[in-house]
This record gives sequence, structure tokens and C-alpha cells, in this order.
Amino acid sequence: MTCPQMLRTRMKAVDTRLKGNHAVRLLVANDFSEDLRGDDGMASCWVQRLAWFAEDDDILVLPVHPDEAFLAYVTALTGTQRDSLRVIVPPATEVEALTAERLANPTFLNNLTSAIAGRRIQEVFALWPSTSIAALALSLNAEGAMPGYGFVEQGGGTLVNSKAIFRAIARGVDVPLPQGAVCFSRRTAERVILQLLEPRRPLIVKRDFLSSGRGNEILTAGEDVTPIGARRVVTAPTSEAIAAYLDERWEWLSDSGRSSVVIERYIPDSRAIFAEFLLTDEGVELAGHGEMLSAPLAIGEIMPAPGLDNEILSRIIAGGRHLSEAVQAIGYRGRLSADSIVTPTGEVFFTEYNGRVTGSTHFYSIIGHKILGSDYGHRRLILERLWPAGWSVPSFAVAFTKLQQSGLAFDPLSRTGVILANAHDWHYSGVPYCVVAADLEAALAYDAKVAMQFRNA
Repeated sequence: MTCPQMLRTRMKAVDTRLKGNHAVRLLVANDFSEDLRGDDGMASCWVQRLAWFAEDDDILVLPVHPDEAFLAYVTALTGTQRDSLRVIVPPATEVEALTAERLANPTFLNNLTSAIAGRRIQEVFALWPSTSIAALALSLNAEGAMPGYGFVEQGGGTLVNSKAIFRAIARGVDVPLPQGAVCFSRRTAERVILQLLEPRRPLIVKRDFLSSGRGNEILTAGEDVTPIGARRVVTAPTSEAIAAYLDERWEWLSDSGRSSVVIERYIPDSRAIFAEFLLTDEGVELAGHGEMLSAPLAIGEIMPAPGLDNEILSRIIAGGRHLSEAVQAIGYRGRLSADSIVTPTGEVFFTEYNGRVTGSTHFYSIIGHKILGSDYGHRRLILERLWPAGWSVPSFAVAFTKLQQSGLAFDPLSRTGVILANAHDWHYSGVPYCVVAADLEAALAYDAKVAMQFRNA
């Protein structure tokens, strides 16, 4: 009998003896599936945002030991008792992310069983709907505690995070898309580019499973385009130039032939808007929306989206709901963010969906709805800064002290100020944060003061 089978048998026996005992939630800070990313995943600091979702007595599984200063800070804001939380870190491997290998480690599973201590698992909550999370739930006899278990167990997380599958589903339910195609071969991609690329009508070429614009490149026939939402702009005015571009980039774009490539019309000067939905057995519910900011890759968001015409917002919500209902019908449960653009002429086109707990979820659902409460979306908005430019601080604790000394830290009474949103990012030497203010003008004024304080540091 394998270790997971032995553990499952053990958990069944415990569950039978202790039916009705106090329940526990299991929260897992996993990243994009290692089968899809083609790299080692995001930095471990990024997944520490899981702390925002913690409630009393939860068990948190993290890839590394958390920054205790950050964890204490978050739980103080959310009202969660830090001492009630159990944090478990699987034995390390050469990859920092929570891979399937680490989540199946016998030592980790034994430690997790001890932490559960015979309690019923009420919910298995993960940042990404990976088959490794389904395997973990199965080993704990907790399939019923994982929403959409069967869908995820059969690899459904891939379907709700694929830009190619998105286009097929969106087209099937009549959600508006930019003109384009899904390309399964280099030959098809070359044909599509030759058909669609025209002067003053650029294209965007998308890798299927990279996020935040890191897998996107813009093609033009010669005109100048600012690469918002993409790595770079490539000029390809002739068929020979197009062929040369694909010769150079096809391996990267297709992840060495493992994935398809999306090519679609790129419309400069468009606003990027997300509408995120919660999909449950009962149906589909709008959870939040906002504007995504890029320069050229993702740098933050404004939630809710400011100054957006109500009629346009209604079209975005309607399209996002159609997408959500389609994937809810095939078994996906959890958060689904429908991303769209609003063109300078007021057209709405959808560009992708993301079936996971996104980088937006904790902002609108916890900081917005839980901490700000009724003020959020009416008298308060949130301006997120993902990678704060110019920061240079050695730790979260130093950043928090500096923020307090500046007088800019969030004040629960006025419901304004700066909230540090994640652990310290050693690569960028900063701490992702957000500004809570009455309107965008006030938020930008706060943001300028923050930049000045930390640049002076």
C-alpha cells in the first residue's frame, strides 16, 4: 500500500470516530501548475497573500516559512487570531514552489495529519486549481471539502486558465472577442499573421500559460506602438520578416511545441478591465471588478474601475457572467476573472479568463469588503501597486516601520491610507501595497507621498 493510500485509510478511520467534531479549513499557497509554467513559478513572497484569507484555527500550507511580521500585520487587520493558525511547510526541494512532489511528501502528510488532529476538514482552499491539490484532498479523505473536486482532479484547472480554451468557450457563448485565432502550429500562425497584420492594425501574439503580460508580444507592420500589456513590440513589415520572427520565437511562444499560441488584433489606447465572479454549486455571483494597469507589464489595479460608463460596465459584467456560467456548467468551482478591453470608441472585447484566486481577489474581497466594509466601492477605492518602483527596503518589518513613521499607514477610523499587501519581495527590494482613498485623485496623492518616502530610504 502506498503512503497516500495508507494515509487515506487512516483519515477515514479518524473521520468515522470523530464525526461532528470541530471542523478545520485547509489553505494551500500553491502557484501555477509546474506542468504549465515551464519555469519555477512565482517568488515565494507572492503566494504569501494566502494570509489574507485565513480565519481562526485554519491550517496554512506554504512553500517557505512565512514572514512573521507580515503574518502578524495581516491578521491584525483582518481580526484573525495569529496564535490559532497552524503553518506547515513541506520539506524543501530544488524548486521553491509547492510542487506535486512536495505536497505528496510523506513527512509533510504526517505533519499535516497531526495538525488536523482528527477534526473534520470543512474546506480545501487553494490559490490554483491543480491536480496536486485534488490528490492532497483525496489522501486526506476530504474530496467533498474541495469545491469542484472532480473537475480539478481530471486536469480542469488547465481549461480555465488557457487563453486558447478561453477563445473557444467565449466564441461558443457569443462573448465578443478581438479578431484572431488559436494556432496549433507555426505554419498556421504564419498564415494568420499574414492575413491579419496591416498598417495601423497591429497584432498581439500570446503564449498560452503566462500571466501579467509576460507571455505577450506585439507585432506591427512598421508603425510605433507602446507595448502596454506585452514584453515588446516587433516590427515585421514583410512576409520574410514575419517568417524570421516565427523562426526565432516559435519555440518560446509554444512552450517547445507543448501549447497553442493565440494571435489577435491589438487595439492601442484601450482600458483593461476585469470582472471577477464566484462560481458555486448554487450559481454565479459577481464578486468584484477593477481596472488593470500596465507599463508595459502589470504594475497594479484600481478597484472598482473608476469613471467607467454604466452601460459599458453592464456589458462587461454580462459577458463575464456568460463565461462564468459556461465553465460553472462543466464543473469548475471557485473564482473566475474575465478580462476585457474597452476601446477608445467604446467597444468591449474579452481577452482571457483566469480560473484561480487572482492577484485581485484579496484586494476586493478582504481589504475591500471585509476591512473597508460598506465604504468600499462607494466612498472608498483601492489603488494597488504591484511592483513599487524605486523602493529599497531590506524587509517587511522595516517597510512597515517606515510607513508608520511617515503617517501614511492605513487608519481604520478614517478608512484611508496605505496597506502593505504582501511579503517583502527580495528581487524588487520592495513590498507590494495598496492605497485606500475616497477617490482616484486622493489615492494618487497618497501614492506620490509613498514614493517619496521610500525613494528617500
